[in-house]
Amino acid sequence: MLANRLSEDTSKSICLLEAGPPDRSLFVHVPLGVIRMPYHKTLNWRFLSKPQETMNGRPIYIPRGKTLGGTSSVNAMVYMRGNTLDYDDWAAGGNKGWSWNDVKPYFIKAEHNEQFGEGEHHGAGGPLNVTFPNETSPLERDFVEAAGSLQHPHNPDFNGNSQDGVGQHQVTQKNGRRWSTAMAYLKPAKNRHNLTVMTNSPVSKVIVKNGRAIGVELPGNNILTANTEIVLSAGSILSPKILMLSGIGDIEELKTHGIEVIHSLPGVGKNLQDHAATSIMLKTKSRTPWGFSWPKFPKYSLDLFRYILFRKGVFASHLVESGGFMRTEADLDRPDIQLVFIPGHRAPPPKQLEVGHGYSMVAVLLRPKSRGSVTLASANPEDTPVIDHRFYEAEEDLEVILKGLKEIRRIVHADTFLKYQPTETIPGKDVQTDAELKNYIRQYGATIFHPVGTCKMGDDSQAVVDKRLRVRGINGLRVVDASIMPTIVGGNTNAPSIMIGEKASDMIKEDNR
Repeated sequence: MLANRLSEDTSKSICLLEAGPPDRSLFVHVPLGVIRMPYHKTLNWRFLSKPQETMNGRPIYIPRGKTLGGTSSVNAMVYMRGNTLDYDDWAAGGNKGWSWNDVKPYFIKAEHNEQFGEGEHHGAGGPLNVTFPNETSPLERDFVEAAGSLQHPHNPDFNGNSQDGVGQHQVTQKNGRRWSTAMAYLKPAKNRHNLTVMTNSPVSKVIVKNGRAIGVELPGNNILTANTEIVLSAGSILSPKILMLSGIGDIEELKTHGIEVIHSLPGVGKNLQDHAATSIMLKTKSRTPWGFSWPKFPKYSLDLFRYILFRKGVFASHLVESGGFMRTEADLDRPDIQLVFIPGHRAPPPKQLEVGHGYSMVAVLLRPKSRGSVTLASANPEDTPVIDHRFYEAEEDLEVILKGLKEIRRIVHADTFLKYQPTETIPGKDVQTDAELKNYIRQYGATIFHPVGTCKMGDDSQAVVDKRLRVRGINGLRVVDASIMPTIVGGNTNAPSIMIGEKASDMIKEDNR
């Protein structure tokens, strides 16, 4: 995204370095490929956290995109901005220029919304195509009806006046294909004479001389130099890793691995936040919900042709069609639980898919109090960093998500779904007490893959970047990705990350005139 905006100025030369390969795989571009993308051996970093003491000693899986478009090329494509108050909190925390009124124009600038068009809340003509999927499961309507019977109002637009309620997700798709940032921004710019794109080019470290970033080192001691700026956009796991390998970070952490200290920034890698989640899964006798079975094979074969010819059918689905937001206490100023409905069969962990049909629902903890970290395993750039979420270290987090779990259980067992003859497979009918449910959360809980905050923006002692996303104390170096979020937003993080890139591109242009 930045490569597009910055290369609009033809007097500047831009080089984009991507650690992974090009985004040519059909699994990237066909929406149903989302089943495969979180576990793809080439296009995903497939990180694992350290074993979590608060989750019965289990490591937590953390997929991150490793191809052009980053995680926007492997995610579930849900377009969600978060709550407006989230950004006001950023501004109130010392980040002037990041309130909702400040960032909203950048969401709108990026967007081309097929249904809502240009208006108070949405944009038309931007590079990022946003739409409702062209075909959905009948269970999407059932979910809205079931939730409505339990006093969850229908919300036709989660990015409109209010988040509260349930409804269908808009997604980053176009003509039945994934619309990643690579498709939206990079493809239109790839033939510009002043833009060079290098794939399979992981950055080992940033080279700093006399307090200024002057280049980057790639494997094999290959050096690329920069005359103006270096922008680090490696995400909340790898951006802090690269900074630490460059000698920028907590002094004790760097000394532990024998890394020369270039600049002390104790907040690098701290403040890790993510959206912890827990699920209810049901298997059905009915074959109407999506799933794998021999009787449905002819329909799916037909769907393949429908997708090839018309971009419709199950292959055009991202499987996370519907959801919503709720408040576990009436006096909260914004939702603290996100609801995600999946109209297809999921197998209990560690499996993901198996023969059968069904549906499931996820409760997501939007505002965790717990904080984790990303640290180095060694000074070797090829070693995976140590990721420690510390989920549910704050007891309050467990209490809130427990309420969310109870509510999604009520929804999935509403009378609306009885026609599908469901049976709860996980946690199962024998898990009922609060103690049993809490243990279930610890044993089977995961995340919905939204790590943020490890290079946080601010003006306090733990801040890594300032309000213009410049690394504090180092000239010519910025971080532009979800790691700069001081607090996690209440919703999916793809759209906010694109907003951050849009705003950053303007700041970079302004600062280098």
